[in-house]
Amino acid sequence: MEKEFVSYEMALTLKELGFNEPCICGYNDYHLLRSKISSSFDGDFVKWDEKYDRDLKAPLIQQVFKWFREQFNWQSSIEATKDQHSHELGYNYFIWNSKTGLEYHTMPMNRPSGDWEFKTYEEAEIACLIKLIEINS
Repeated sequence: MEKEFVSYEMALTLKELGFNEPCICGYNDYHLLRSKISSSFDGDFVKWDEKYDRDLKAPLIQQVFKWFREQFNWQSSIEATKDQHSHELGYNYFIWNSKTGLEYHTMPMNRPSGDWEFKTYEEAEIACLIKLIEINS
């Protein structure tokens, strides 16, 4: 489940960009991911001890994509494509802003259609987040 959250380093950078959304986890002083909630006996979620409020917020990866859409109007997608020669499946990302018209992507330029940059969806997703952070820093 830990791989669903951004890394400690990314969480620090997001904090600098103004990310301050409620999160179910945080990183403690030792950079360890800690849950900020626990379930009670009746199944409801309750906040942990207030001492965890000083933890660095650790958002879910999908939560960060939503935040970039809502705060900066950056839309993004991860697209699967199959290489024309090897027939291997790979992934690219595409980022665009409908207000400014700016676009960023890893779609191949001057290469055959179907080329890709990332072997896994998760690699493309993290690279896309890194690019979103870069263009907003």
